[in-house]
Amino acid sequence: MNTFDRIKSIFPTAVHRSEDASGDLDWFETQDGTLFGLPAFELSEREQKLLALWATPILQSDPHQRKWQATLQDETFRFEQPFRLISLSLQEAEEEAFESFVSIVRDFMPHAEVILMSTRHIELIEQNPFVDLQEFEDVLRAIASDCFIEAHAIYSERPQGSLAHVYRQHQLLMPYARMSTKTYPASQLLYHYLLQQQDLKERMHITAPLMQMLDLSTIELLEALFRHSLNVSHTAKALFMHRNTLNYRLDRLFETTGYDARTFYDASLLQLMVMLHKSD
Repeated sequence: MNTFDRIKSIFPTAVHRSEDASGDLDWFETQDGTLFGLPAFELSEREQKLLALWATPILQSDPHQRKWQATLQDETFRFEQPFRLISLSLQEAEEEAFESFVSIVRDFMPHAEVILMSTRHIELIEQNPFVDLQEFEDVLRAIASDCFIEAHAIYSERPQGSLAHVYRQHQLLMPYARMSTKTYPASQLLYHYLLQQQDLKERMHITAPLMQMLDLSTIELLEALFRHSLNVSHTAKALFMHRNTLNYRLDRLFETTGYDARTFYDASLLQLMVMLHKSD
């Protein structure tokens, strides 16, 4: 039973964000990013208190915001060019502090889509140009100092592909991003998630989509790269392959999976996934 099924068992009139909903609905978000609506004014005071324990009201704003809130859940939507998703988790704050936070982020990232999910959750979608992530962390620290509102972030960069898949992964990993004013690559957190996940079925569910993209020759190439400490020249020599050919294959892997095996966090994650699937 997934999160929405559990919600539906408690609130039979609940509507999933992906459904073609009509009528006056209040929208909510669970900790794992599930969005659902309930008919306005239907909940008793007791039900409202129960709901507040595990769901946050979604900010009902202009049509442009609602469109992007829905797009984050749309399995059919794909970017055909490079994009980066940054998921921000904020500590609870007064309305004025939250508005100041949003204003500063918008000034710093004028080209990004700033999607206000709730007063504790913001999504940022960038297409070229991307802001410098170190500067972004500096901005988070400045906001924490000046506005007394702390936040941490998870980011993923993809050459193309599904936005909803990246969004869902970020919501799964958010509990592992524990340090405030820090920006985490999703691959780093997914690595720790897989190490701590004891449920084999869940582990396979998370890693299977990626592993299905890797044929035997690609896995052998990755294992050679891992053995040579990500040194492309040494790996190419060991595989009797031209260095440019190896880089081309790694570029293609990045385009297919969104993970660059030449970078530390992505390589660590790929190595762990290959090991887990061999052992499982």
